[in-house]
Amino acid sequence: MQARWGTHGDHPIIALSPISVAQAFELTVKAFNLSEKYRTPVILLTDEIIGHMREPFELPDFDAIEKVERVVTDSPSTYKAFRNEPGDVPPMASFGMGYRYHITGLFHDEVGFPTQRLDEIEPWLERINNKFKRHADDILFYQKDYQPGARTAILSYGASARTARHALKQMRSRGEKVNLFTAQTLWPFPEAAVEELADAVERIIVPEMNLGQFALEVERVVGRKKVVRVNRANGEMVTPDMILSAAEA
Repeated sequence: MQARWGTHGDHPIIALSPISVAQAFELTVKAFNLSEKYRTPVILLTDEIIGHMREPFELPDFDAIEKVERVVTDSPSTYKAFRNEPGDVPPMASFGMGYRYHITGLFHDEVGFPTQRLDEIEPWLERINNKFKRHADDILFYQKDYQPGARTAILSYGASARTARHALKQMRSRGEKVNLFTAQTLWPFPEAAVEELADAVERIIVPEMNLGQFALEVERVVGRKKVVRVNRANGEMVTPDMILSAAEA
């Protein structure tokens, strides 16, 4: 939650959460690209286990990695760093290239100077709070492992998602049908995908290494009655048995 609401001002942010060392590399690349493309801070939100984990993985060809570059077609005399056009993310010029910048934490106009004019503030609010919605398919990353007829689903992220995968294998080996949803983009919250999951199952188990933070968002979208929390905040990892016990309750 601090990653989502850690600054002053009401604006969205992107937070990505890997479940492995390889995915930490992949999401770091995506974080830089998303930050450039949508002009926003992007947080790579790893928990303690993923942050200290060592795993082998094969590095990709660095020349083939996607890199979002800054492209500005305006001249320095017509450039507006914060141009408010509906649905648009104004291009960002690099510092030191002759383009004028004015940076402030206050409400500002299209050039960047503080303003109290509502006709300048409201378009700015509309733009920054809706740009993610318009590009959700490019921002929301998640993995789905679904089975037709499943009535139980496990939804997790980070290190707890590794536990969820192990519990999933155990449950399926016993003939149980279970869906697995692994969130890689935590913010913005993947509402539509979680709603779709909830429509197909009777309950969603949400394991987390805290006292239930992401579960709050799941409950907001699907209702508390469908959500089963599995929480652990004592420094130890959530175990498969904890998830299995929740599924059997």
